[in-house]
Amino acid sequence: MDGFRPLTSVIPVFLLIAIGFLFANWKRIALAPVAEIIVYLTTPCLVFTSLVTRRIVVIDVLAMLTGIVGIFAGVGILIRLYFFVFRFRSLGFALPALFMNAGNIGIPLAFFALGEPGLQRATLLFVIVSFIHNTLGIYLLQSSATGWKEVFRLPLIYATLLGLFYSITEMRLPDPVFEPLRMLGHASIPLMLITLGYRLREMGTLQWGHSFGGACIRIFGGLLAGYAVVAILHIDGINRQVLLLYSALPAAVVNFVLTEKYHRDPELAASIIVVSTVLSLITIPLVLWLIL
Repeated sequence: MDGFRPLTSVIPVFLLIAIGFLFANWKRIALAPVAEIIVYLTTPCLVFTSLVTRRIVVIDVLAMLTGIVGIFAGVGILIRLYFFVFRFRSLGFALPALFMNAGNIGIPLAFFALGEPGLQRATLLFVIVSFIHNTLGIYLLQSSATGWKEVFRLPLIYATLLGLFYSITEMRLPDPVFEPLRMLGHASIPLMLITLGYRLREMGTLQWGHSFGGACIRIFGGLLAGYAVVAILHIDGINRQVLLLYSALPAAVVNFVLTEKYHRDPELAASIIVVSTVLSLITIPLVLWLIL
């Protein structure tokens, strides 16, 4: 039965995505208020309570930071190589090929597969990836520095800093205060996945062409970069498992939102997101079999 353990971690994730997808067929709602609740309320609570409940070791933070930056560097090289070989260039290709779905899929999957230690590392990676995505990603899209301002308007970074402070100092919140925050945090996991399923249903017509290439770079190129990074930096244990899992995640849905906003080939971005997400139904169980 141990051979089926990765499937038990994957099934709840994709079942909740499917529920969101089917819900979009049945009922049309405004997704923006739900996204606001996730961004401004439940996710900061998830990050804070995950960091507070386990003592943070500085070497773990450094491993997550250097590991994910190394993965981005490796995937970035593959994207540039792809552009050179195919005489092609598009930010609608580069963004989804580079930035993985660190929130909607990464956090729940790390929690289901690796438990609370996996959740803690995943929330750290989510914060790091979100910061890079909202700065470097937006800078690439519009060649300005507004991304730096935007990230400091969000409560996520402050929840992280406060959570790190409580973890390092080993301070404890009173249970009547901590428990509501913990409940709000855990609500973000199903909300993220259902929202992702709903958003995937809204994407409409796919643009094939380079979408399969982008999906392969995101998943297989990311995993290749992940293995190289953990080997070079000698990262092991739970840190290695989470980094390898994150390296092979599908493209983040927010890439479509950003490319649509800045008119940077959003149809191709949406296609890479859908293809990589469907492909991950096969690749995520395989990755989990490799790392567990």
